[in-house]
Amino acid sequence: MLMPASPSSTGHSSAAVWPGYAAGAWALLFTLPHVYWALGGTLGLAGRSMTGTLLLVNLVAIPLLFLAAGVALGTVTLWGRIIPRWMLLSAVWGVSLILGARGIGGLVQRGLSGGHDGSQSLLSLIADPWFVLGGVLFGMAAATYSRKSSVRENRRT
Repeated sequence: MLMPASPSSTGHSSAAVWPGYAAGAWALLFTLPHVYWALGGTLGLAGRSMTGTLLLVNLVAIPLLFLAAGVALGTVTLWGRIIPRWMLLSAVWGVSLILGARGIGGLVQRGLSGGHDGSQSLLSLIADPWFVLGGVLFGMAAATYSRKSSVRENRRT
């Protein structure tokens, strides 16, 4: 069961945990189209199912998204305290940077191509901002966790 960190143990209101939950929800929601495509779905893929390298990337993305959800939720749950602070912060900031770079890179590429980037342009129109949103949510989760965990560490000393 996910046990939120109590406000009294962190020195922050429970409203300060929403970025961690939002980032976790983002990652779990993003698994849905990947599972759909892995099962042969064609929506968003110009009527073709994924094959070859694209299918492999998709299959790798599914467990990575579950891992990212766990990392995000680790910033707001008591079980997240068993992970060393530096390791959890590195993971959350890393996910934020990767997602943000992927989304911004896609938006820039789309802009440079004049919006004509092939048969998957509708998918990229949706996916690129979705990656940026994920990067922002994970960044907010990292920043919030950094503040909360530093307050907790300062109380120990």
